Parts: sequence; structure tokens; C-alpha cells
Amino acid sequence: MSEEIEKPVVQEQDDGHNNSDELPGLIVDDQVAERDLHVTEDDLLEARELATTYTLEEVRDLLSTFYRLHKRDPNFPLDVIEKIEAFLHNDDIVGHPEKYEQQISEMKIQAALIVTNSPYAEVRSVVSPHDDPAMPCSTIRAWVLGILFSGGIAFINSFFGIRQPAIYVTSNVPQLLAYPLGKLLEWLLPDVGITLFGVRHSLNPGPFNKKEHMLITLMASIAKSTPYTNNVILAQVFPQYFNQPWALNFGYQLLIALSSNFIGYSLAGICRRFLVYPSYCVWPQALVTIALNSAFHTEGNVPALGPFGIIWHMSRFRFFLYAFVFMFIYFWFPNYIFGALGLFSWMTWIAPNNASLNHITGVVNGLGLNPLPSFDWNIFTFAIDPLMAPFFSTFNLFIGMFLSMFIIIAIYYTNTYDTAYLPINSNEPYDHYGKRYNVTSILDSRGIIDNEKYQAYSQPYLSAGYVTYYMFSFSTYSAALAYGFLYHRLEIMMGFRDLVNSFRPSKKAEIEKGQVLDVHNRLMRKYREVPE
Repeated sequence: MSEEIEKPVVQEQDDGHNNSDELPGLIVDDQVAERDLHVTEDDLLEARELATTYTLEEVRDLLSTFYRLHKRDPNFPLDVIEKIEAFLHNDDIVGHPEKYEQQISEMKIQAALIVTNSPYAEVRSVVSPHDDPAMPCSTIRAWVLGILFSGGIAFINSFFGIRQPAIYVTSNVPQLLAYPLGKLLEWLLPDVGITLFGVRHSLNPGPFNKKEHMLITLMASIAKSTPYTNNVILAQVFPQYFNQPWALNFGYQLLIALSSNFIGYSLAGICRRFLVYPSYCVWPQALVTIALNSAFHTEGNVPALGPFGIIWHMSRFRFFLYAFVFMFIYFWFPNYIFGALGLFSWMTWIAPNNASLNHITGVVNGLGLNPLPSFDWNIFTFAIDPLMAPFFSTFNLFIGMFLSMFIIIAIYYTNTYDTAYLPINSNEPYDHYGKRYNVTSILDSRGIIDNEKYQAYSQPYLSAGYVTYYMFSFSTYSAALAYGFLYHRLEIMMGFRDLVNSFRPSKKAEIEKGQVLDVHNRLMRKYREVPE
């Protein structure tokens, strides 16, 4: 690299103000860098010190790997990707770096952001790049509260999930309640404990902290989702389905639930090297949980980059209180004061006896082609939460549902599969009398289908909406495999390669070089990993 870049260089503004904080090797205006790289002032300050230590070759090497993985990343700002692409493809920068000092400085900061923090502004705004290993986590009070919340939320969701109206409690409720209860235990319990294997376990090890709070939240998050096998057991037990009382056996229910869950946990462990560890793996639901946790425990006010490039300086806790009060008041209108706002089929009011209008615009049993289908936030977020999921994901779901509407209409109005005799959008099977299909009438004493009874009764008929749903459900598997191969084969290959190398100590250096880890993953290396 040329001598001009290696010397300490500081750009002076016209008014004499030094925007580079007198750090060597960087010629960049703070406001320009914040705008160009989509970073906050705090992000820039943390990245500056490390950025000055990079050589041009190191920056190009790091950004080359980054660009290869993120060039089609819809979560990353496109204009930043284009700047990185222009930087890497400009060979003149290597030969004459003194002509591109501003561009090189910005790329150094971008490289430093990748190393010192997350490359995503959404992650940087809610997840701290620092960790205190001495902060207690697995405490007695955390386990007591976690077990109580886990048992309570599992009971409520299992018991009321099969009743009308169904009640489903999310993990946000235990997360909200755990904070005041944790603070209460901090105030009530004495500092009394026992020592096991050289570790002291106290009833009150100090202030109720964010790690204890997150442990309780994780326990409740796992317990809130009942096993998929619950649906199997319910279908077996209910008399209108298979009517098999032996499925009530506790041992059978426990084993079938564990067999299903263990498959999921094993796949999660195998796939963590390319679904969890790398920095490009962003889970929006986890960010929401961390943001709420940070709102309770963060004393400082870290600016966050919001929509339309606006930097928000309001504290998380204050924003949470405003949103909480607003939603508490708003909730009463669509749910109690004016229930029609929940399923707002106002277009069908124009012609109440027009069946076709109801088929197309009706929200209850139609296709819901309605610019204002509902004012109930619970219905808005049923399929996807637009405030949590990235816009491209929400838009993709919208386009898919919109295009599938035309397929449903074509199937229904051409009477394909006799769908015109049924509701256009229903998830129930029907018999040839148009009644709900009686499953038990075609089963023998063992719960197995009897072909003679089936032929004597009826074949099942599905609505046009349900036929389309099944069609796309089956195509999802092949589409997911094709999409994964076309767009993420590099990441998957890297993950499997690192998985194989993890069993070979001599290949540890290759794992370190091949993985693209963010600061949060590196911080967790201080703790023992779950065995593979």
C-alpha cells in the first residue's frame, strides 16, 4: 500500500472542526459516513478505532467474503452493497489509493462494523456488543419464575387452544410479568445460599439482571408452543374424528411428543453452523424479544436507526410505555365496543344478497379482497407481524396470497372438483351431501380406513380455497429446496464443511477462517458449547 495511506491523515473541515476525532488513517466526514453506511453516531465511534488498524489488503479481503455472502441479501441496504461492489471491482484503488481516500475510509469503517458489531442496523440497535461473564444467570429465582411461567403458559395454551374462543398466550406476557416479579424477589429475598461444586447459589445474588430475565423468557418461549403431536392426539381422541380412547395414555403422549421434539432439536443442533452462528442469520422474532428485554434493563439511551433513515433518540422504555397505553385503549374498539371492526366486511353491506360479492370481498368465508378487511391488530398479525418481519417477507406473502386468489376464483367458477357446491373458502372436508365429512364412518375397529365403508359413504370434497392451499403446501417443499440451492448453497456448504472440520482438531484454523461470525457469536465463545 502507498505511503500516503499509511501515514496519519486527518481531514479538516472549513470551520476548523475535526470530524475524524484525530484518528490516523481515516479521511471521512461523520455525517457523510452515517448517511452512506446507514449507521448511527455510536456505531461510527465504536468502529473508528479498529478501522484505523486495517490495511487496504485486509479490508478488501474481508469485504470480498462479506460481498460474496450478502450481495443478494434483502436485509442489507442495497446502496451499501453497491458501494462495496464498486470498491472491490475498482482495481485502480490498489494502484493509486491516494485518489480514493474517502472511499477507502468508508470501507474501513464498514469492515470494522462487521467485526466489532453486527453488519445489520436492526441488530446493532437492540443487541449490545458487550458481555459481562460475571453477571449471574442461572439463579434460583430465575429457575423458580421460569418453571412457574412455563407450566402456566403451557397449561393455558393447551387447555384453551381447543376451545372457543381460543386463548393463546405468547412469550411476551411472561417476559412482561417476569420483570416486576424479579424485582419483587430482589427486594424480598435475603442473600442466603449454598455452595455446590465450588459455586455459590444464593436466593438473592444481587439486582435482577437482564440475563436472568432472558433465561425466564427462553423457558416460557419453549413452553408456549405445544408439540405438533398434540394435534395428532386430539384427532385420535375426539369422537368426531378417530375416536381412539387409548390415545389418552400418558406414556404414549409423552413418547410421541418427545420423538417429534427431539427431531427438531437435533436438526437445530446440526444446522446451527449455518443457521445461527453466521452474522447473516437474522431472526426477527429474537430481535423483538431482545429489544423488550433491553427496554427494561438498559439505563443508557442508545440511538437507533428507524424507518426512512430517521435516528430515534427516545428511550426504549418510554417508547414501550407509549405503545402499551395506545394499544390498551385501541384494543377495546374492535374487540368490544364495535365488534364489526374485527372482520370488517363493509363491501358486502352494499349488496347483502349478492353471493358473488361475498365470495370475492367477504372476510369471514370469502377471499377478503378488501382494502380495509379489519381494524383488529390480532387479525393483522395472524399470518405475519409486519412490524417484526422484514418488508420483503411481508410483501412476498401479500403477493402470494393476491395471486392465489385468481387461482381460487378460476377453480370455483369452473366447478373444478365440484367446488362450486361448497363455500369458496373453508378448511373443512365435506361429503357428497354437502355436510361435514364423518371420518369415523369409514374406519374399522382399529382406526384404519375400511375401503368398503369408504365406497359406500362418500369421497371427501374440499373447497376451492383448501384445494389451492394443499397445492401450494406440497409445492413449498420443492420450492424451498430449489431456493436454498440457488441462493444459499454457499452458506450451506460452509456450514457442513465446518461441521465436519469440528470433529478434526487440526482443522480448527480453517473453521475460524471460514465462518463469518458477528461479535455476539464471538462473545459466546467464553462459555462452553453444547456438544455436537
